[in-house]
Amino acid sequence: MKILLINPGSSDDILTRVMREIPYLDSPAFFAPHALAAVAAVTPEGHSVHLHDENMLGPVDEVLFSEPFDVIGITLTTNQFRRTLAIVETCRMKGLTARIVVGGIGAGTMMTRLKAKVDTLFWGEVEDTWPRFLADLAAGHPKDMYQQVAKPDMAATPVPRWDLIAGDIRKYLAVSVQTGRGCPFDCSFCDVIYTYGRKIRLKPVERVLEEVRTLERLGAKMVMFADDNFAADRAYVKDLLRKLGPLNNSFTLPLGFLTQLDITIAEDDELLELLADANFAEVQIGIESTSAASLKDMNKHQNLKGDILAAVLKIQSYGIVVMAHMIIGTDSDDATAFDRTARFLDAAHITHHQCHPLIAPPGTKMWYDLKRQGRLVAFTDEMRDRLDITTNILPKQLTRVQLMEGLADYWDRVHRPEDYAQRAVAFLQGIRRKPKVKEAMLTSLWKNRTMMARTFAYYSRKVSPAQRKAFFDVVKATQKVSPALMPRMMFVHTGYLMDVLRAGHASAIAREQAALETAHPEVLQVLSHDTLISPALRDQMPAIARAAHGAIRPMVVDREALFRLVLAAVVDYHDRFGATLVDFDDIQADHLQRTCERVLASAPDMVAVMPPDAAGTLPDAPPAGFAREILDALDRAVNVSQGGWEDRVGG
Repeated sequence: MKILLINPGSSDDILTRVMREIPYLDSPAFFAPHALAAVAAVTPEGHSVHLHDENMLGPVDEVLFSEPFDVIGITLTTNQFRRTLAIVETCRMKGLTARIVVGGIGAGTMMTRLKAKVDTLFWGEVEDTWPRFLADLAAGHPKDMYQQVAKPDMAATPVPRWDLIAGDIRKYLAVSVQTGRGCPFDCSFCDVIYTYGRKIRLKPVERVLEEVRTLERLGAKMVMFADDNFAADRAYVKDLLRKLGPLNNSFTLPLGFLTQLDITIAEDDELLELLADANFAEVQIGIESTSAASLKDMNKHQNLKGDILAAVLKIQSYGIVVMAHMIIGTDSDDATAFDRTARFLDAAHITHHQCHPLIAPPGTKMWYDLKRQGRLVAFTDEMRDRLDITTNILPKQLTRVQLMEGLADYWDRVHRPEDYAQRAVAFLQGIRRKPKVKEAMLTSLWKNRTMMARTFAYYSRKVSPAQRKAFFDVVKATQKVSPALMPRMMFVHTGYLMDVLRAGHASAIAREQAALETAHPEVLQVLSHDTLISPALRDQMPAIARAAHGAIRPMVVDREALFRLVLAAVVDYHDRFGATLVDFDDIQADHLQRTCERVLASAPDMVAVMPPDAAGTLPDAPPAGFAREILDALDRAVNVSQGGWEDRVGG
C-alpha cells in the first residue's frame, strides 16, 4: 500500500512565523517530525511510505493528488487541530478514496470531534496497533479505533526512518531522539501518565548512540532528547552521558544537545558535569512558579524540595542554559505574580524562557476539577490554537482580562534588550566550571561562516540601537569569559530573539482577546458543571469497584484509607474514560490499574509501609454493598457544585 504521513503546519503557528522572521536562520522549521519517522519505522516491509512536513515543505494539498494513496495519516498536537481538519476536509471534498487516519498526542483529547471526521483514530502508542491496522485494512476489515494496551518495549522499537527525509535533516534547527517514555510525576495540568505510563521505559544505551551517530552523518545541527524527563532514571542517564560525551567529541564538530528535565538535577554534581561535558547547551525545566502555594495548586511537588533560585544558578554555573517554563494564573496567584516572576528572571540570570497562563488541557485532572467548579470556558477552533495565550480557565484571584493584559504587559517588559543583556552577561560571569567539549572554534566558524556573517550583518544594520548594543555586549562578554562559548551564546541570543518575536505576537493576541471579552462578555460560554456518570459505568460498577479494591487493598491497612483511595481512583477513571466505556474489558482494566497507581503515588501519607504481620488486616474481597457505596460517593463527588462562580462570571 502507498502511505502518506503528514505533520500539519500553519502560517498561524507562532513558532513557524518566528522562525521565518529571523533572516539569518537557514532553518524554516524548528524540529524534524519525529512522530512521522517513528511511525514509518514500524510500518511493515512491502508498503511505500512518504513523509510530508508542512512546516518544512509547505501545504500538502498538491501532494494529496500527486498519486493514489491508500492511507493518509496525520499526527497532531492540540494546536494543530484546525489545520488537521482542513486537510481532512480537502480530502473529502476532492473525493479521495484513501483511508484517513489520525493519531498523536492531541488525538486523545479531541477524540469526540475527530471520530466524526476521520476513518480511523489511534489513541496512545502505535508500535503494535499501526501494523495491526495495516493488516486489518489489507484484509478488508479495518477498525475505527485502535488503542495500545500493553506498553511497548523500548528495546524493540526500531530507529526512526530519517532516511525518508535525509535531504532535509540539515535544514531543521534540531532533530529529536527519544531515550524513554513515561514520567513518575503527576502534575495536575498534564496527562502524560495516561499516554506513556508512570513507569519509565528506556531504550538500550547503544541504540541511542546509534541514533545520534546517524543524525550526525545526516548533517543534524542539534539533537533534542525529547523525553518527558530525560533524567528520570539517574543511573541510566549517567551511563548514557559517559558514552555520549566521548562520542560527541569524536565528531569533527561536536553536536549541541537539548533536553527537558526537572529541577532536582541541581542536587547531582556528577550529573551536571556529565551534561556539560556532553555539550548540552540548554535544558528546559518546568519551574512554573516560585510560589510554593502555586506549585501546590499544580501538584508540582517535586519543585518544593529545595530553593529554586539556588538550583537554577547551580545548573547554570556549569555553562548549561536553563530554558525556564513559567505559569501565571493558579488559584494562589494574584496581580503580584507578574512582578514576582520578572524578578526571578533577573535573579536567576534567565536568558530564554516562556511564560503563559495556566491552561487546563482537556482530559487532565485539572480540567475535570475546574469543570465541576464551573470554571472552564469554551473556545472556537481558532482560539483552541491559542490556549497558551488566552487560556480556557476562569482564574480565582484575577479576572480573565486582568490575566491576559497582565501577561501582555509582562511580555513587553521582560524582553527589553538592556535587561536581557544584563542577564546574559551575568550568566556568563556565573559559570564556575566550563564544559569540557572539544574546542573546534575554527571548524565551527568555517562551517557556519555564512550564517555567522548574516548574523553579524543583521545586528549591525537591521535592528534598533538597543538591540545592537545588547548583541555586541554579549559578544564582548563571551570573548572575555571564554571564546569557546561563542557558538553557545549565539544560540542563546537567537533563543532570546525568538522570545522577543513570539512575545510580540502573543501580546497582540492577548490584548485583542481581552478587548473582545471586555466589550462582548457574552462570547464566553462556561462549560456545564456536570460530568455525568454514564449508564455503562453504573451498570459495571461492581466489576470496577472490585478491581480497584484489589489493586489498592494490598497497599493499605486502614479501612478508611482504602475507601478514600478507591473512590479517588474511580473518580479519576470516570473522568478520563467513563464517557467511552462500553465493556469493562482488559483495556479498561488497564486504565483503571493506572488510575489506582496514580492515586497511590499522590497520597504517600495514606499508603502504609506493610508490617510483616499485616496480612489479613483487611479482607481480600470487597465487603457487601461496597460497589453501591462507591457509586453513591461517586455521584456526590462528580456532581458537587462549588457555589459563587455563577455570580462571578455574571459580573
